[in-house]
Amino acid sequence: MLIKTRAVVLHHIKYSESSILLYCYTEQYGRMSCIVNRIKTKNTKVPGHLFQPLTILNMEVYYKVNRGIQRVKELSCLLTYSTIPYQTGKSCIAIFVAEVLYKTLHEEESNPVLFNFLLNMLQVFDMNTENTANFHLMFMLHYSRFLGFFPAGLLNDHKQADSSDLQIFLTLPDDAMHSVKQMLQWPDVQLEKIRLNNRTRTLILDRLIQFYSMHMEGTFKIKSIPVLKEVFR
Repeated sequence: MLIKTRAVVLHHIKYSESSILLYCYTEQYGRMSCIVNRIKTKNTKVPGHLFQPLTILNMEVYYKVNRGIQRVKELSCLLTYSTIPYQTGKSCIAIFVAEVLYKTLHEEESNPVLFNFLLNMLQVFDMNTENTANFHLMFMLHYSRFLGFFPAGLLNDHKQADSSDLQIFLTLPDDAMHSVKQMLQWPDVQLEKIRLNNRTRTLILDRLIQFYSMHMEGTFKIKSIPVLKEVFR
């Protein structure tokens, strides 16, 4: 059947001389793998920028239940970003966030709350013009809620964590821990109000990667981290 859905681009790879395999998270069917044909021909009507990480699409898909790879009929850009593709720092953060989603978001079923969370966060990121270098940290903290391990215990006033997995945060310097607590209170605390130097940002990112690794099956490695750290060095 032919279905229409909104989708967030996670990743793509070459499939043939004129096609790609597109991995995306859709509003109607969760994670989906799709073949997009005829994108590298002279008469193509599909611009390559549509497959950049975290692009938000409208898609028409020939969908078959229990088929591992679906086939795209048409797609178009739903939301045109005004800053993410044009600022090096934001582009690097987008690549990082897309890789985190690609490696953690596997459910092939609709989750409107999660999809709306992603759309909201991406629009906030794109529209903010001040102090967005910490967006990926706040994103990982709040996205973890949908993975089942949101670190709410860190908001306790005392220095004892409710669970052993939170201990990795408790050795952070006081200023870093204060910033983590601020980010956990988003949107009551706005992103632009959180000020971090590069050293503190790196410390928090390393702890978040450790935190995710403790909860994810298998090895959780993000290839884009070195580039991200270099850009914000």
